Amino acid sequence: MTDFTTFDPARGVHVKGLPLTPTSFTAVTTFDQLSTITRPPSDLQEGIRRSGYDAEAVAEEAELHSMIQRAMTGAKKRNVKNYALYIRAVVLGLRPGVLPPIHLWSMPELDMVTVGPNNFLVVPNGERTMAIDGETQLESHYQAHQDLPPEGKDMHGTFPLAIVIHHGIDVPTARQLFHDLNVLAVRPNVSLSLNMDSSDPLMRIVDHLEAVPPLLNRVEHQKRQLPKTSSKLLTTQTLRQMVINVAKGVGGVQFGARPAPVEGLNLDDVESVAQAWIGAYFNEFAAQILDRETTIAGSPAILAAVGAMGNIVLHTEPTERSAKEAELISLLRKVNWTKGEHWVGIAGAMKAKGFSVNSPKEAAYNIFGALTDSSNINYNRVRMTISPV
Repeated sequence: MTDFTTFDPARGVHVKGLPLTPTSFTAVTTFDQLSTITRPPSDLQEGIRRSGYDAEAVAEEAELHSMIQRAMTGAKKRNVKNYALYIRAVVLGLRPGVLPPIHLWSMPELDMVTVGPNNFLVVPNGERTMAIDGETQLESHYQAHQDLPPEGKDMHGTFPLAIVIHHGIDVPTARQLFHDLNVLAVRPNVSLSLNMDSSDPLMRIVDHLEAVPPLLNRVEHQKRQLPKTSSKLLTTQTLRQMVINVAKGVGGVQFGARPAPVEGLNLDDVESVAQAWIGAYFNEFAAQILDRETTIAGSPAILAAVGAMGNIVLHTEPTERSAKEAELISLLRKVNWTKGEHWVGIAGAMKAKGFSVNSPKEAAYNIFGALTDSSNINYNRVRMTISPV
């Protein structure tokens, strides 16, 4: 990296920051500047039709891009819209948030200009860097900017963004940086991620539920699944699914870990019903829920269906809810929660190691019907059929 002492705007885009190593430079930029040293990653995908004076240059960049980045397809592509909405909310001050540094790559070595205490890395006019980490965020910035009104564009264009520019390194090294930045980090599991999300209105209900007996200190935040010997009753993810199903019915299982829309919901009402109904179930069937070795009463699929029964309570007149809860608990008292053939095809299947419960998405609908609908073919099948020994 050649160090100059003359600031000459004609040489290119001057990005202000600090050198970390001879080949890496950390900086605070803005989207207005960032958009002059990058292209929308969607323009660099395979199969894109290109035209215009720089079509050949873009095609060459696209070929390089394919060597150091994964394609913007599947979950990565689907995430752009949500990330753009998040960026928009943060930039417009609608919510607190954080935008991680975007790591950019330039194969040519870039010059640095030092003027007094300030350092600038110079990206020559017409040159573009590519994202080796944070590409989804970069594409989301382009989409968010496009969708904003003029005053929003001004706010987004000048919002401070952190970047790290890696330059003067070849393609194999850039590929290795992509690997190191994306593979070495360990993503938190779903339960921990959900537990940390204070922006989800339904998670606030979950937080309040955790402070109420019988769930106090009995919710697992760290692990994705409960060990058989755990004294916890359920994971954060499962409790959240129960709350969603109280609000939305059994169809709430389709949201999974995604945010569930709350428009039109009285959240205070949802919380009141969730506390009463979920608390009643855990009080009534505490022993069966803890006996994970022989019963399915505490499995995520069963709890999702039980949560959906709370939606029945939610749609009952407030003065009649206590009676409806008692009626539904009475129905559940007759259920044979023991793992076995009577649950095959409803909650799961028999396997070599015993009965295996399916996921909530796979089983909750069938379980809900068997628990609540007396005309359902499985209603009597899951009720007590075993004579006392």
